[in-house]
Amino acid sequence: MGAASTGGLPGPVALLPGSLLLDEDWLSGQVRDTGTFYGCTEPRLNATLWWYSASAVLLGPSVHEYVLLGRATSVRAQDVRLSPRRAGLERVVPGPALEPGGSAFGAHLDHAVAPMVDALGRVGGVTPQSLWAITSDSLATRLLAETQVTGAADAAERLAHDIAAGSLRLKPSPRFVRVPGRAGASRTYVHRVSCCLLYRVPMGKCLSCPRQTPAERAERLQAHARNSPY
Repeated sequence: MGAASTGGLPGPVALLPGSLLLDEDWLSGQVRDTGTFYGCTEPRLNATLWWYSASAVLLGPSVHEYVLLGRATSVRAQDVRLSPRRAGLERVVPGPALEPGGSAFGAHLDHAVAPMVDALGRVGGVTPQSLWAITSDSLATRLLAETQVTGAADAAERLAHDIAAGSLRLKPSPRFVRVPGRAGASRTYVHRVSCCLLYRVPMGKCLSCPRQTPAERAERLQAHARNSPY
């Protein structure tokens, strides 16, 4: 619980130790809460949905620093603090700065994320490979979001390549696809390589869900690019 509001503003959010990301009892509770949120009792599905959300939040601040300064920050469980929410994480405060460069970031992700993936995999009966694929897509999503803010979305692919070059576990590597948009301009999207399993709950398929034919995915992306105001 956060502190009481002051002057009409919400109170500060209580932060928990990131070591909880390795605590299988705590993770079991998060997986159960995710199931309650989505109305699903299948641990594998709930663990996958939780990581789909949590991994994007976990990587967000570190990717921001990497895109902005060329030096990511630690996402090691022992270095971060976090606040949970239903079916994911609300906020992550990252650890200290890493060595500069994408290769150093990629190597760090191997060592930092592997224990989290292994612990969650044991709790939810999910293979590490599928959770790493989600991690790769979360990384791509965050890179694209950060580079779009700076007006250099084309840099996302280069930065992702640099990070993946230092990693042995980000498989498949983050991928992107350019789609014709308004007035002939192209729009960049993440080419998802993982399945978050949202299609199994009443959320429908993601725009770039891999559980579509290539033609169906291309058609949906092109329609979105044409209708997007950005």
